[in-house]
Order: sequence, then C-alpha cells, then structure tokens
Amino acid sequence: MVVVYAVLGETATLIDTGNPGEKSFYQLKSLLKDHDLSFRDFDHIIVTHMHTDHCGGVSLIQQEASLPVYVHELARPVITGGETEFNRINLFFSDFLKECGADPAVHQHARKYKEEIWQNVHYVNEGDEVYIGGRPYSVLHVPGHSQTDILLIDELQGITFVGDHIIPELAVNAFIEPPVPGRKHRPSPLIQYRESLIRSKGIKLGKCYSGHGLPFTQHNELIDKRLAQQDARCQQILKVLKEGDKNVYEICQKVYPHLKGKIVFLGLSQIQGHLDLMEARNEVMKEERDSIVYYRVI
Repeated sequence: MVVVYAVLGETATLIDTGNPGEKSFYQLKSLLKDHDLSFRDFDHIIVTHMHTDHCGGVSLIQQEASLPVYVHELARPVITGGETEFNRINLFFSDFLKECGADPAVHQHARKYKEEIWQNVHYVNEGDEVYIGGRPYSVLHVPGHSQTDILLIDELQGITFVGDHIIPELAVNAFIEPPVPGRKHRPSPLIQYRESLIRSKGIKLGKCYSGHGLPFTQHNELIDKRLAQQDARCQQILKVLKEGDKNVYEICQKVYPHLKGKIVFLGLSQIQGHLDLMEARNEVMKEERDSIVYYRVI
C-alpha cells in the first residue's frame, strides 16, 4: 500500500503522488473526487523522496493542474539531467552488479528512458520551511532510504510526515545509489540511514504519517528496534564470512536465498550497506579480484 496525503486547512496540499502511469493517476483522481476534491484544489505538491511509488504521478498531475512541486535539492540531477543522467545511473548499477559478482544481463532491470518534464520545481534543504495546509512545517534531511528523503515536521501540532524514513510494518531498505554528478564515490546509505535514525530520536515527531501503512507514535522505540535489527544482520554476515572470503552476491545467496532474477538487487543493496558499516567498524576488509570485490573478516 502506497499512501498519498491530501492535507486540508487554510489551503490544501498534496504530499506525494503515487506510482507512475495512468492507472495510479486515475485511481488517485477518483479517490479525491470521493471527497469533493480535484487536483486544481491544491496549492502545491511536496515529494518526500524520489522513489517512483512516491513521485511517479507528478508529471501527469501537472498536466492537469499546474501545481508547483517541492522536493529535496539532491533530486535536481534526476529532474533536470534528462537522458544523459538516466544513462549515467544505468551504467552505475551495471558496474555495481558486476562488482558484486552478479550478472547485469540476469539481475538488472531493463529500463528504457521516458522523458518526464516537471515544471515549477522548488528545491528544499535542511532547515527550510514549507507550508502544508496553510501551516509551516520544517524540513529535516534524512538520507539513507534514498538520498532525497525529508521529514516534514510541525512540532506545535505534533505531526510529522515521515515518507519512508520509518515504517512500523517493515524494515526500510537503505538503497545503494550512484554518487552525485562530479563525485567519484557513492554514498554509504546504511551508515547514513543509521545517522538519520539517531538524529530523529532527538526530535519530537509526535504522530507520524508514513508512505506505507498506518499512522504511528512512539518512533523512538521503533528506531531502537531497527538499529538492533541492523546490528543482528551484521552478525549474520560475519558468520557467513567466517566460512571464507565471499563477494556480495555470494553473501546475498546465503542470507536471502529466496531472491532470484531482477529482485536480487534488493538483497545486494542490503548486504552492501551492511558491509559498508562493518568496514567502517573495522570488522571486515575488501579486496578486488578480476573486477569483483571480495570481503573477509579482519
């Protein structure tokens, strides 16, 4: 279940837009109509992060209603980079799969470029203020699940829109992503995600509205649970590596044996993120052999 929020107050604001394509667009349009709303009733769109199940409807909505869209600054290369940026990202993931010991021909999604033009885009950063339903919300940048994740916080009302940063129903994946254009090294998303989770613990988020599932409170307890789960996964990977040196794909096959074909990337991303963390903790070291990276216990 993907959740899109229509926040009503002095104005109406749309938070996220659902999946790409006409099916999702007309489903959202119909749900709004059930509440006597249309896209033209909203002042603007805010995108919590640049995953297609959250930002996929922007272009179709803007074709019907010329709504401004607010999104984190790090989304700029994807929004403005066109086919050149699309190809750069595809090449990065192909190279990443090869480094993992996987086969891009088997494990990489075949994506075709489709031009989508976003209009009237406003880029936000940490500490900025955006208006939702006519009320001011502060922006907190929480990279990890993606590089563009933001929280939208109204401390006075005790309400936070958390996107996919924290979800009670599932443990969020910290996805491997390419470096921003002009930089050489990719981010370490699980390390970022843990830092973002720990930052979130120190903030009064109140009632949290996520991009999947029901609203929740007690976010600190949930964060502690997620951090403990990540530590347990590191221990599981250490146990696998004590059998001998392994590449990311080989570890993935041990830890997530049910993952096959294109969805193997989900496991590779998880394993790589934990290996980044374990390397930072001086628990493992890596070595490149014939363009494939192998890990061993220190």
